[in-house]
Amino acid sequence: MSYSTQEHSLACQNKVSYDTTFSFNYSPELVTITTQFTDELMEQGLTHKILTLISQIDVNIEFEKLQKERGLGSEKHRKEVADLIKECRQALAESLFVWTCQSPLSRDDILILISYLEKVTVEADGSLDRVNLALLLAVLYCFDVSFLEQITEDRDELMRQLPLLTERQYIAAIHTRLQESQPWKLPGLQATVRLAWALTLRGISHFSDVTAFAEFTEADEAMTELAIADNVFLFLTDSVVRAENFYQEEFYIRRIHNLITDFLTLMPMKVKQLRNRADEDARMIHMSIQMGNEPPISVRRDLEHLMLLIAELYKKDPFHLEFSLEYWCPSDSLQSSTIIGSYLGIAHQRPPQRQVVLSKFVRQMGDLLPSTIYIPYLKMLQGLANGPRCSHYCFTLLKGNGSTHAENIQGAGGSPVSWEHFFHSLMLYHEHLRKDLPSAESIQYRHLPLRGITQKEQDGLIAFLQLTKTIVKWSENARLALCEHPQWTPVVIILGLLQCSIHPILKAELLETLSAFGKSPEIAASLWQSLEYTQILQTVRTPGQRQAIGIEVELNEVESRCEEYPLTRAFCQLISTLVESSFPSNLGAGLRPPGFEPYLHFLRESIFLRFRTRAYRRAAEKVNITSLGFVSFLFQNYFTLAVG
Repeated sequence: MSYSTQEHSLACQNKVSYDTTFSFNYSPELVTITTQFTDELMEQGLTHKILTLISQIDVNIEFEKLQKERGLGSEKHRKEVADLIKECRQALAESLFVWTCQSPLSRDDILILISYLEKVTVEADGSLDRVNLALLLAVLYCFDVSFLEQITEDRDELMRQLPLLTERQYIAAIHTRLQESQPWKLPGLQATVRLAWALTLRGISHFSDVTAFAEFTEADEAMTELAIADNVFLFLTDSVVRAENFYQEEFYIRRIHNLITDFLTLMPMKVKQLRNRADEDARMIHMSIQMGNEPPISVRRDLEHLMLLIAELYKKDPFHLEFSLEYWCPSDSLQSSTIIGSYLGIAHQRPPQRQVVLSKFVRQMGDLLPSTIYIPYLKMLQGLANGPRCSHYCFTLLKGNGSTHAENIQGAGGSPVSWEHFFHSLMLYHEHLRKDLPSAESIQYRHLPLRGITQKEQDGLIAFLQLTKTIVKWSENARLALCEHPQWTPVVIILGLLQCSIHPILKAELLETLSAFGKSPEIAASLWQSLEYTQILQTVRTPGQRQAIGIEVELNEVESRCEEYPLTRAFCQLISTLVESSFPSNLGAGLRPPGFEPYLHFLRESIFLRFRTRAYRRAAEKVNITSLGFVSFLFQNYFTLAVG
């Protein structure tokens, strides 16, 4: 390859030595020796060497060299060699990342790293690859000063060692480079680095003993505007959070979480400007529609992108970090007599100011919500409700929004982001649609037009159903409270809508929401009986009936024609959940011979045995439908289910 074994060894040693500092199991002597060794490597220009190697190492170039020397074998060998080359580049990038997690780079090194990022491009799907993602996060960690707020011991000593708080030339060089640099190949990447730097400047300004840097800290607002103008939140969503390996590294998640929460807490006026701009744009769009004109091109979507970024970041939590708890302040009803709040699950006498500000952001964004950010706000709540405690707080928020307090804010109609508004809307849709229920032979039923529900309304319903699904999936108390409410009756309304002529995608979301409710055995038992009476899957055949009704028709006539099967997948998920949760031995008694046989017959004959002969627009859906876990479960329990 184009780099020496010695240089590669240095990079690997560099990475290993940093890993030791994350542990407290090593003696102080070993840590000191390791630190001295790695410091010497950095002083000898290791950062420049690493970035040079990353730029020079290319799979195609290395393959050409190996091909000339006949060093490539079978396809398996070629793949192994390609993976090895990629792993070398990844190890080099991670060595810099791990270093910056513990200690910032020198002035020259950080400028070299910024120069490298100026030329970075994205993958075909719009995301950063593993190497460039690690290098971006390395820069973001170099700019991090928020950890000082959480440190009480040796804080003054750390501040004296941090170049961001002590070296004027260090700050001046970075600030000048980011403020005056030419556009990068990726404007969004430049915007991300600028936003991180602006938040660093704002963080520095909070320390009273660094007023000498006022010349730079006063420029934080302008730097933030540059970042927002280049759609920084959209880039973070599409290119960073959705990157292939983002959720595989805990410290990636931590840094982006801190970046977002720092923006919300350190720059509240900027957040308010985003909301005011969104309100004004919503009025302009409404006026254009009223006048029959096209919406103005100049409309920006910065607040929408911020909400969608929050939704995307917190919808997964592979390390169970529960960072989204920071956005919720428990209400008085959830507190004991001694504990007033909690912060990331730790009891405190008072909620930290940071938590109060974030909670205020979540609540205020839902006040007088314009239609243009209604769906992004619901998606943001869905991300923030991902977890057992977060889901309960979100349930309480939606419940409180329907109270007298919400009506005072929103007007007579109450908040559109509340359980009361949502289930009332579902009831109105059901009452309107059931007036024209299709018959088995109805052509409308086969083609399923959006009768009475516009595309925009359907998108809003799907967003709220997904939020509901997330909440009830995590919170059993929410499941029971919603089902036991005398006015909302979600299961009854959803089953009623499933019998109406609506789009299969909306029906699939309704079924998935039922699956979430079915996680509670007491709800699952009643759901089984409701499925029998509504005949979502026809289990009772009427003499003389010419054709089947229900989901079987939709599978054969609608989904097969579209080559997409959202309703079928959702139905399989529902049956799987109900079988695992609660299975009544007398299912169908009084209507037909009791037992599971009609459901098993449909799953076996109409879905699993025919899946090879059906056309699929997306190959992944074919695998999804024939989920091995569900198939295995059914056939392992075939005898029990068949005989009831």
